[in-house]
Amino acid sequence: MLSEKDLLARVQTLTVTRLRVWVAQGWIKPADKAAQSYSEADLARAALICNLEDELGFAEEDVPVLLNLIDQIHGLRAELRGLLATLDELPPEVRSVVRLRITEYIERGPR
Repeated sequence: MLSEKDLLARVQTLTVTRLRVWVAQGWIKPADKAAQSYSEADLARAALICNLEDELGFAEEDVPVLLNLIDQIHGLRAELRGLLATLDELPPEVRSVVRLRITEYIERGPR
């Protein structure tokens, strides 16, 4: 776990005020809010938000929408990993049929 001080030291443009506002807005959710301890994921999210605002020029009101979309992408990736793991457990002949059906679906497109 990382302390608030650790986060501030590792994310160049992050300030105490900024971090605390983001926590209050729910953009960053510390593992232990009372102890102000943060995970590596919180560190990455803080760096991402700084990058979105400072480097890419997104307005503060755009950030929640962007974070929501990014969270959805991560969720979908996790679901796909689960599907792939499940497919790997199927017998080879079933995997072949599934791959064939997926290929056919991609080629013809959604109906």
